[in-house]
Amino acid sequence: MPRSAVIAITVLGLAALLLSTTFALVRSAQLAGSRTQIAALRSELAEAREDTPDGGAGADATEPANPLDDLLDGGEGGFDDLFSEDGGLEDLLGGDVEQLARCIQQAGRPGSNDVPDGAATEQIAQISDTVQALRSLSFDEEPSPDFLDDARITERLAAEVREEYDEGDADADQRMLTMLGAVPPGLDLIELQTDLLTSQVAGFYDPDTGELVVRGDASDEGLDPAAQSTLAHELEHALADQAFDLPVDVTEDVTDSDAALAALSVVEGDATLTQQQFTVVGMTVAEQLGLNTDPGALAAQRQLADVPHYLAQSLQFPYLAGLRFACSRYLDGGWEAVDAVYDALPTTSAEILDPQRYGTAPVDPRDPGRLGGDWQRRRTTTLGAADLLWLFEAPGGDTTQALDEPRERALAWTGGELALWTDGEATALGVALTQEADGPLCDAVASWYERAFPDATDAPTRRDERMIRESPARTGVLTCADTDVRLGIAPDLATARALVR
Repeated sequence: MPRSAVIAITVLGLAALLLSTTFALVRSAQLAGSRTQIAALRSELAEAREDTPDGGAGADATEPANPLDDLLDGGEGGFDDLFSEDGGLEDLLGGDVEQLARCIQQAGRPGSNDVPDGAATEQIAQISDTVQALRSLSFDEEPSPDFLDDARITERLAAEVREEYDEGDADADQRMLTMLGAVPPGLDLIELQTDLLTSQVAGFYDPDTGELVVRGDASDEGLDPAAQSTLAHELEHALADQAFDLPVDVTEDVTDSDAALAALSVVEGDATLTQQQFTVVGMTVAEQLGLNTDPGALAAQRQLADVPHYLAQSLQFPYLAGLRFACSRYLDGGWEAVDAVYDALPTTSAEILDPQRYGTAPVDPRDPGRLGGDWQRRRTTTLGAADLLWLFEAPGGDTTQALDEPRERALAWTGGELALWTDGEATALGVALTQEADGPLCDAVASWYERAFPDATDAPTRRDERMIRESPARTGVLTCADTDVRLGIAPDLATARALVR
């Protein structure tokens, strides 16, 4: 699946979103404390009334309205809405928002180490000291960050895409995703990758050279809040690289894309958690709120909304799901537990989605069927729980067709492999998945396919075939037996059947 041309980056479109989320989490936890205090006061008031001879009737029997009632007791836009499952932080971060609040709050009192106004050199030094203290690591050699304006960072990142993402890889990715209905036919992935990186990346760290780059201006007037936050993220990457070596070789392995995604999620989740902690202690409330209206971040968020769902989610996953994974390890054993992950990297995105599965090896499914004739096997790679999640969330790229409980269905995955075959312009795709016995994955894949390709029609099945759907563009055959779920997608029925043998 498409991979970033660089690792260890900060995504601008997520920066304001995550940082405003940090603000909301911390403030919400404070409101939760207020709610507890109010409940205790109300209880004391009720007991006092019961102790009076007239039960409190001599006074105004109507309890005065509390200005926090709407906020704390379910009013519109209140505390309960913040944690609602429909559009709240639970939906954004995949649950466990209180857990994330605990991770972030352990950094210290909000604004306790605020970066003062002043020259950029002094601010950089303080941010570096704060990141080292928060992360409980020290630099062997302190990096010297470069600050580039929009034009220069765009030029650098466009060159990275040209060098790292060639036409062959892009063509293979485009064929796979089109056959899965995740992107429209003919989408230019090189152009999209270039547009996304040049507009979304707020900074990056290059593990090969030690170069640390931030989008912004380091002047005598100092760094703006967005640049400070980005610098904290990239400094953590440099810190982790010096301490543990970032797993670059793993993240570049196109034959095991799920393990690459899991490793990248460790790298970005670690840096994002540190960045969130820095935002709490290193910025004032006004600066945190200002990040939410940063013009560059808002423009990047709008652009991300127009990207096919699968690709947008693949860009965000290492930060959002990676943050939850890092937080889970942090609460289990502090930064030492996070450090230990670099010596025992997760090998599946399922471990990132569900940290309780960390250390569980994937099942190696029986290989997808082979094709003869002029068909050439172009690529074999893993297909993970995260890939299934993004497909289930938007069959055919349409989020209105999402399956119920897509995350739970995707986590029925225990292993997966994908084989891409090509014959000139023709494309075929073999998918082999495994699940626990009697799991929901067979029904989920059938429902997803029917919604992704609604113009296809049913055809008669035989033996263990669960589904056949035919259309002029593609034919899908799904078989399910015991723990195996196999899907063949090809130009014709015979070829699709060969892929599920």
